[in-house]
Amino acid sequence: LNDADGLEAMIRQQPSLLQHRTTMTCTFTPLDGASLLHVAAEYGHFDCAKRLLDLGADVNARAATDEFGMNGQTPLFHTVNSHANRSAPVMQCLLKAGADPQLQLSGITWGRGFDWETTCVDVTPISYAQLGLLPQMHRNPLDCYANIKTLMAYAGRKVPQFENVPNRYLMK
Repeated sequence: LNDADGLEAMIRQQPSLLQHRTTMTCTFTPLDGASLLHVAAEYGHFDCAKRLLDLGADVNARAATDEFGMNGQTPLFHTVNSHANRSAPVMQCLLKAGADPQLQLSGITWGRGFDWETTCVDVTPISYAQLGLLPQMHRNPLDCYANIKTLMAYAGRKVPQFENVPNRYLMK
């Protein structure tokens, strides 16, 4: 609900919540063994994400992995490919707090259990943002490229122009 004051009050009463892990059904990036920061990132709850960081949440906390070693993503992964790019402000906040834009996972299963399930291997937050260009992800290419540029800049990499729009022919 993005209630940062309520969240802080709960954490002050029960500090172990900063290490709490939860599993929730999620139609996009999996929330298995996820921290509260993962959840705030997934749903674009900037106020809660910022407060969690201020209270000492681990910006690079890893979610659970499955039996194949897939997933294990950090909260940053939940921000780079969000619906309507609603988590872009959280992405900026996480990056400013030291989130690693180049952490590589063995893979991640996007939309697990849904018709649009897509397994992506050898992904970083940068490549995961680029995967938003896949037609099944229904993301705006301009948002994808904006996030890729931001992540590359935080990684200290040269940022190309990205003038093309992949799958433009599918948008007609």
